[in-house]
Amino acid sequence: MKEIGNMRKTNLFDKIKQRWIRFRFKPIPIFVFHSVSEGYNPLFWWECDWTQSDLFKQNILKLKRLYKFISLPEAHRHLKEDNIRFEKFAVLTADDGYRSLLGILPWLEEKKIPISLFINSCYLDKESWSEINEEQAKRTNPGVDMQHDVCPYLYMSKEELFDITSEYVTIGLHGHKHTDAIKLSTEDFIHNVKECKEILSQHPRYIPYYAYTWGHHNDNTDAILKDLELIPVLTSGSKNYKNTLDRICIDGISL
Repeated sequence: MKEIGNMRKTNLFDKIKQRWIRFRFKPIPIFVFHSVSEGYNPLFWWECDWTQSDLFKQNILKLKRLYKFISLPEAHRHLKEDNIRFEKFAVLTADDGYRSLLGILPWLEEKKIPISLFINSCYLDKESWSEINEEQAKRTNPGVDMQHDVCPYLYMSKEELFDITSEYVTIGLHGHKHTDAIKLSTEDFIHNVKECKEILSQHPRYIPYYAYTWGHHNDNTDAILKDLELIPVLTSGSKNYKNTLDRICIDGISL
């Protein structure tokens, strides 16, 4: 009986400890999405990476009632420096640099909601595409001409990206090509990151944050980013309380 009593005390202590941690260090959720448009085009996007415009706006307004949206660098500062945090903050991010994002940015600025765009610099030329783009397009139309039917409409051009100067938008890295970091050799990963950094660091709204594709990373990739003076951003969906930037995907979800 004494042993059971000790177990109960331990469980109670753990619960109290977790509640105290959550009170003192409220997690800062970082939401990620990919593409937003009025209608779904299966030639361009995987359905799991797309949200209808009205649903997206409804979701963001619901979240805005629960959280104060702040920029990614501001959230990172809070995570590192806060001894106690009473406000409920959140961060909004978008990956890949799809051209459809241009339609939602004015609305986010109107609502004073900061957003970080993580860009694959390879596709800014409107002539290149990733393997996942081609796989999706050919599932829809096996005879599709990627060069003429997809590329001109899929991603922002470099000019369109560099025309974004809003104080509510920041630009981070997603790799030059949309590749899995842990499947690349060390040399190839370094090249992929450096090439992206060389292009995007010229943007006036650049921030030194690197969002891993699919959230995949390891100690080696993290060490490389540190050497390149970049801050890693993950996507595993867990809630961290201190100094880790971990995202939750909200594509296509009705909140």
